[in-house]
Formats: sequence, structure tokens, C-alpha cells
Amino acid sequence: MSARTFALLVALLAPGIAAAQSASQRLDQLADDAYERALDLFPFSETFGRGAGPRQDKLEITFSDEHRERQRAYHRWILAELDQIPPGELDRSEKLTHALLAWRSRDSLEWLARPWHYHYLFIQLNGGVAYNLVQLIDRQPFRNAADYQAWFRRVHRYPALLEATAATMREGAAAGITTPRVLVERALPQLEALAPEEMEKSALWRPMTRFPASMSAAERAAAEAEYRKLLAEEMFPAIRKLATFVRNDYLPHARTTDGFGALPGGAEMYRYAVRSETTTELTPEEVYALGLSEVKRIQPLFLAAGARAGFKGEIKDVYPWLQTSAANYPFHSPEEVIAYLNAINARIVPQLPRLFSRLPKARFEIRPTDPAIAASTPAQYYAPSDDGTRPGVFAMPIVDPRRVSTFGLAALLAHEGMPGHHFDISRKLEMKASEFRRHTYYNAYGEGWGLYAESLGQEMGLYDAPLELMGRYSYELWRACRLVVDTGLHAKGWTREQAIRYMVGECAQTEGNSTLEVLRYMAWPGQALGYKIGELTLLELRAKAQKQLGARFDLRAFHEVVLGEGHLPLSLLRQQVDAWIATQDAK
Repeated sequence: MSARTFALLVALLAPGIAAAQSASQRLDQLADDAYERALDLFPFSETFGRGAGPRQDKLEITFSDEHRERQRAYHRWILAELDQIPPGELDRSEKLTHALLAWRSRDSLEWLARPWHYHYLFIQLNGGVAYNLVQLIDRQPFRNAADYQAWFRRVHRYPALLEATAATMREGAAAGITTPRVLVERALPQLEALAPEEMEKSALWRPMTRFPASMSAAERAAAEAEYRKLLAEEMFPAIRKLATFVRNDYLPHARTTDGFGALPGGAEMYRYAVRSETTTELTPEEVYALGLSEVKRIQPLFLAAGARAGFKGEIKDVYPWLQTSAANYPFHSPEEVIAYLNAINARIVPQLPRLFSRLPKARFEIRPTDPAIAASTPAQYYAPSDDGTRPGVFAMPIVDPRRVSTFGLAALLAHEGMPGHHFDISRKLEMKASEFRRHTYYNAYGEGWGLYAESLGQEMGLYDAPLELMGRYSYELWRACRLVVDTGLHAKGWTREQAIRYMVGECAQTEGNSTLEVLRYMAWPGQALGYKIGELTLLELRAKAQKQLGARFDLRAFHEVVLGEGHLPLSLLRQQVDAWIATQDAK
């Protein structure tokens, strides 16, 4: 039989083969295919998620018109395939997969209908071209000479991406959508630092300091010579060209307004951001009102803990008071900060089994944030890789250890480490499910869990000392204030200065931290809302289960229901918990 005849026979049989598959099989295949196609569209995701893989030398210009149309076609394909798979023929977990695939594609199509890329392309946080490159270097595999060649091929493609960045920024400016000038001023030094006069001082040089023992001296010398030429002749000139464009052409025309309300179509863009980031139907106005209510509730708790710690004064006076005692700022080196956090973690670990029936298998480490981005990056958790070579990491930014206070570190670690993000993210990655399910992320679920994990610190005795409890409430107050400030900036016409003043006066934040926080809300509209909305949802569901089940309520079982299916939009999480309550009630 010829190859052509065989192909024709397969084509004729394909409808029958598809019909013979069950709805479960078709859904599994769709989830797998959708995930692989997503990695083709976004090959960096393979590097960040799986680690090494066939796409580790690939690069896509994801913000181009051509690529955005490919993204639309991808999501339309998913929705069309889902229409052929009846949810009624699926089990409970499979129905979640069906719903999640549809939710993600509909949300993505709505995102693609708006010009978000004009805003996100040159910011100092997630989305910014320089920030993303620094993050990529830390995750790119360098196990052998072949891995180095893959990296060189990827870097060789970067100048085209940088050229397209400038073109897209020009398009945004022509459409009246520019990044706020203050954000450009923050992101530009990140870019310029990648191409210094001394090549070895660039973060891009880092692969040359990480040669594996398996590479011979000759292989190392050859790789270094090739990379030095690549940086000098291609990458550094492209970086400097983009930096010159940004400094001379873009920056003078970058907007001086702060919120999305000032942009063409900005009000509707922000309404979408609120819905997407909270996975609810809440409006900016409702979130603003909820924030004011939460601030009013938490402030007395914070001040009462402060009084027990010896604080007397107004909320705005908290940090000046903290600075009156050198004992609150005991660190002299980054190593001392990390050691202190590790000591807190050692108190947490033995208590986890009484709160959770399953713990993550992945290792967990605490490290300082890369110095190249520490000054403009908040504390963050980085997920472990699928192949087990990279642990889950809590990265702590330490610019000057003498300015790091012990105040709030316990709550911060509970949020970013255990039982916070190392649980919701690592447990998700360890699910016996499709890669789509294991790598799905929802901000309100993840950050809501992180803030809920801070509250679990009270059940673990992390905040027995008044100053530690005060630090815990300071974090909760901060997240409540985010509801007010984020919506204030983007929906109510607040200025950056007005937002900073609110953070200092009502949220117990320093001037410096308030400035950084407000810049974050400007750069990432709506993202900061997920923390409090998610936490309040989890607390509400826990209280509902406790009330309905009474003595039969099992906290470990509740946590397993919340974590067991991975990340979910809050609407689907409600359905999960309600179904569990009904099942337990029937018993």
C-alpha cells in the first residue's frame, strides 16, 4: 500500500475513529493537544514550567499582530472542539477540565480584543522585555554543550524581538496608549544594565559562570568565544538600540497620567481586568466599597496588637516607631536575612501535618532575589520544574539588609512559602492530571490562598508575640488597602500621589514601599485585587462548612477539597466546596 493510499484510508476512517472515542478520551486528547499547542505559541512557558525541552531554543514575538491572530485561532479551535464533547458524559473532575478550557479561552479572547500589549511591553514587572529576559536566564537549562547551543540560538533570535518591541511601542503611542512615564523610567535601567561596557557584568553573561562539570575545558572555551561574539555583535547592539529609542523617542511622549481611566477605552479595559483577575463579576465600584469596609474592620485589630507591642500613635506613625528600636532591624548581610527566614520555616514544617492531609513532594528553598532586579521586584515564589531539577523557591529581595525589618517576615514567608504558594502551586503541579490542569493559574485563587495561608499562621503560633501579630495584621491591612487604591487609580481618577498618601496614612506603609506598591498597581491593573477577594472567598467557604457540618467539619479535608483540583476560578471553587459540604452532610 502506498503512503498516499494509506493517508487516504486514515482520512476516511478518522470520523469513525473519533466517534468510537469516549467523551473522556476526546477531552483528554484535547487538553493534551491544547497544552502542546500553547507551548508552541509560548515556548518560554516550556522553559519556565517543564525545564529542558524541544522548544528551549525557540522564541516567538508574542505581541505582534500575526502572533495575536494565531492566539485567537488557537482559542477558537478549543471552543469549537469543546462544543463536540458533551459535559454530561464526563465525571466530576473531567467536567472541571471542560469548564476550565472554556473559561480560559473565552477570557483570552476578551483579552486579545483589547490592546493590553501596548501597556505591558515595557514595564519593570511581569511582561516587561528586560525583566522577562533576566528571569529566563535563571530558568534556561545549561546541562551540557547542546544546551548552550540551544541558548545561543535563542539569543540569536532576540534582536528581532527587540526590534519588534520598538515598533509595537510606536504603534501604541500612535493609538494614544503609552506606558506611564514613571514606569518607563523604572524599566529603562533594567534594559540598559543588560548591555554594560564590561560584558562580564551583564546578567546575560551568567551562563558562562555555570558550566557543568561534564563540559571539557575545550568545550567551555569554544562556547565562551562563540557567546562573546554573539553578545558583542548582535545582542548588545540590539539592546542599546532599543534603549536609545526608549530614552530619546518614547519616554518624552510617555503619558504622565497614572490610571487606565485616562486611556482610550481604558475604563472598559479595567472593568475586564477586575473580572479576569478576581474571577468574579464584581465591578470596580463594588471592589472599592469592599476595600473601604475591610480597611475599617482591620485597622482596630492592627492597632490593638500594636498597643500590646508598646506602640502608641496613629497608623502613619508605625514605621517611624519601628525604626526607634535597632532590635527590629538586626540584619547586616543578605545571608542573615535568609537564615532568619529559614528559622521561621523550621517552626512551620512540623505543624503542617495537622492542617493538611497531603504535603508537597517538591523541595522548598529560600534565596535572595537576583540583585539585577531586586530593587524593583517584590518578594515572589517561583514554581519547581516538572523534571524535579529545580525546587520551589521563595525569592526575597534584599537591596540593603540593614533596612530589612523582622516585622512581617513570618506572615510574608507563610504567604510565599509554606503553607502558601509552595502548597497551592506545587500541589497543583503534582496532580495526576493533564499538563493543562497542572499548569493552569488563576490569580484570585493563588493569591487568595497565599493570604489565607497568612491567617493559618495564627493557628500555627507564628504570631504569638505582639510584634509578630502586628506584622500579620499589617499584611492583611495592606491587601485590603489594595482594593481601595487599585480601583482608586484606575476607576476613580486617583493620582499616584493621592494613592501613596492613602497607603501611608491608612495602610501602615512607608513612603518608599507605598511608592513601589502604587507603581506595581499602575503596571499591573487589577492583579492586586485577587489577594483579598480570594482570601475572603476562602474564609467564607470555610465558615459555611463549619456552620453546616458542625462537629463533623474536618479542616484537613476542607483544605484537600480546596487544593485537590488545582487552581480554579472562584466561581468553580464555590461549586466544589458546596458539593463537598452536601456530600458530608448526607453522610
